[in-house]
Amino acid sequence: MRMFIRHVGGPLPFLRHSQPEQPPPDPYLAAVSDLRHAGADLSQPHETRHFIYAPGVKAAQQLARTLRQQDRRIEIETSARKGQWLVIVVQSIAITPDSVAALRGELEAAARAAGAEYDVWQVAITGS
Repeated sequence: MRMFIRHVGGPLPFLRHSQPEQPPPDPYLAAVSDLRHAGADLSQPHETRHFIYAPGVKAAQQLARTLRQQDRRIEIETSARKGQWLVIVVQSIAITPDSVAALRGELEAAARAAGAEYDVWQVAITGS
């Protein structure tokens, strides 16, 4: 069985008004906590999926060409957001602070350069 854990920062918008101001949770720490809770082996690479919204199909295709590497899979899909295309970057990495920060930083910079928006990432947990 394969399960994905989605990581975003901060409380849900409808909960923000009822909670005291707190710094957003660290997505890396949340991922590690979720992986440990699910019994994942943190010494092994895990599949990550990163979601980027591009302003049109041409921007999505250009972003995909920019991000293409041998150890990555890039998917382009239509999006529920009007006028936006979804670029999904799939790559297996060890979930460490440095690896997550480096990959996310690279994807955010490429997204900005293409006029796109980095949204969220997920990590896959493979179980029996």
